[in-house]
Amino acid sequence: MKVHKYEMTQLTEENRFCVFPSNLENDSEVFFHSTKASNFESIMKHGFRSAEDLNLGALKSVSYAKRSSSCFANLGWSADEDLVIFAVRFTAEDLGKVIVNSADIHVYRKCIQPQILGYVSIPHGFSLL
Repeated sequence: MKVHKYEMTQLTEENRFCVFPSNLENDSEVFFHSTKASNFESIMKHGFRSAEDLNLGALKSVSYAKRSSSCFANLGWSADEDLVIFAVRFTAEDLGKVIVNSADIHVYRKCIQPQILGYVSIPHGFSLL
């Protein structure tokens, strides 16, 4: 499956420092997930998996932010490796089966996989400052 690669938008206060076009950022069924670029192929092949499923930690859910700019919270101020931020869409039915918080959602069921709409590459050394 071919997935659209978006160019990162210019980060400004007006667009809330979001990296995707506003039509994606403002869609209530679209969410964002950041990860190491080295995980891209695995996600495309196997879908999104929790840290527990990957034997990388105890987290049992996969989290998705409501805005792409929220993905930077895990970064600190700069990227120390290449990253990607995925834009994904969940069905309204699936959204009824996840944990919804003010800034993100957590998906505990492995069978709930969003449609991948596209991604933005965040290069090593990228800085918010």
